[in-house]
Amino acid sequence: MALDLSTANKTQGLEVIPAGTLVTLVMKIRAGTVGVEGLCKRSSKGDSEGVDVEYIVKGGEHDGRKLYAFQLLDGTTAGHAKAAEITRALLRAIFEAVNAIDPNDASPEADARRNSATLAGFNGATFLATLEVEAGGPRPDGNGRYRDKNVIGKVLRVGDKGYRRLDQPPPMPIERSAPPSSAATSGTPVVAGAIERPHWGE
Repeated sequence: MALDLSTANKTQGLEVIPAGTLVTLVMKIRAGTVGVEGLCKRSSKGDSEGVDVEYIVKGGEHDGRKLYAFQLLDGTTAGHAKAAEITRALLRAIFEAVNAIDPNDASPEADARRNSATLAGFNGATFLATLEVEAGGPRPDGNGRYRDKNVIGKVLRVGDKGYRRLDQPPPMPIERSAPPSSAATSGTPVVAGAIERPHWGE
């Protein structure tokens, strides 16, 4: 029997979600074996490391869609340092959204709650955010460009229009690709001491 493709969708893959769309996201950490709490991954060059995250849209028209991000937490260059600050700001926003902490609350009590955050504790974090569209960059082989993709635009927090504290799932175990003890032998070989451990949260 012949394969009938006449009624198949003409579009390859999924179109990006329009910029400004408000969605509920569930954060999932795709664990590595280095860095903060042994949950980070090292870059292919071995000069930076960060957390590999999958954000899953929950409910609504775009239910089940996924966003992927490698969010740096430490590295050797000024660019890495800037990226790490962006990551820490995003993690703070997510933590405050989940725990209904006013971002303008600088009281000792609020800071104590922020300082209690753990990277593992973000696994399963559920929050409201608007999405933006990031244009795909040129392919290294010069053959066209990568597809556009969705990224988090803004995490809604106390004081933002439409913010509400969402119910959180029970603690979610983090799936590891390999146990921490095998970090030195799994994946891309990394020279010991190539970078310092991230100082996230200081």
